Amino acid sequence: MWYEVAERLDPGRFTLHLLDFRGCGLSDRPRTGHDLDGYAGDLRAALASIEAPVTLVGHSMGGKLAQLVASERPSNLARLLLVAPGLPRALRLSPQHRELTLDAFGSRERIERFQRAAMAAQPPPATMQRIVEDALLCQFEHWIGWYDRGRGIDVSDRLASIAIPTLVVAGAGDPLVPQARIKTDVAGAIEAALFVSLRNAGHNLPIEAPADIASAVERFTR
Repeated sequence: MWYEVAERLDPGRFTLHLLDFRGCGLSDRPRTGHDLDGYAGDLRAALASIEAPVTLVGHSMGGKLAQLVASERPSNLARLLLVAPGLPRALRLSPQHRELTLDAFGSRERIERFQRAAMAAQPPPATMQRIVEDALLCQFEHWIGWYDRGRGIDVSDRLASIAIPTLVVAGAGDPLVPQARIKTDVAGAIEAALFVSLRNAGHNLPIEAPADIASAVERFTR
């Protein structure tokens, strides 16, 4: 999801750490820990391994985890950038939607259909193929674990503890997480957070608007 943003950032200025949570990408496939605490532990470990001030950038699920971990005030966490983040409040789970989620597991056609429906601007074919291929690698325990034991957990009471510069970016056409909710539930709950809305963009901002997200990273970290 982040390659198009990463290639736009100056390697002389930034050292990039792209995290695959357990069950995803090239990470291990443990049977346990596929829940909010397990993924937050992965993020804590990644942060602890970096001996430098960190700007944490999180998207969607990663955005909700970033809110939780930032509220714990890790000593090397300097800034927080949330991109179309998952809402901190508990989401009501629908048995019908859960069944659709299960049906999409391992299905190239259904995964691509879901990804396209989440976006207002369509990426190049090669980019779409890459993110579909990546989703096909996903471990089943992760695929449904976050849905069952992450999305529905409320961490909204933790956001007042975030005390670092924070930028929140939303897509005006996000069909999954409405920008109005991101503005009130996320940006509005973090003291002095800045909120930016991108026109003609949906949920997958790192591939829909990579130049805008890269520019946000560069400006925010000056």
